[in-house]
Amino acid sequence: MEDFAETTTKPQMIDKDMKIENGLQNLVVYYQKLFDIGENFNHYSSNDYQNAKRKFVKYLMNNRAL
Repeated sequence: MEDFAETTTKPQMIDKDMKIENGLQNLVVYYQKLFDIGENFNHYSSNDYQNAKRKFVKYLMNNRAL
């Protein structure tokens, strides 16, 4: 029987992404990377993609646990 290792779907943050010193801006970058998956690229047109991404980030920012 084959042994499959679990992989995470969380985006990998690199040092280049974390140069912004504001914590909220870092959180927005993280949420944007969560939205950047192949399923979303293939589903939305370019204009609709940006609008959906903004709504996704806004929703997560308003509903995050404090």
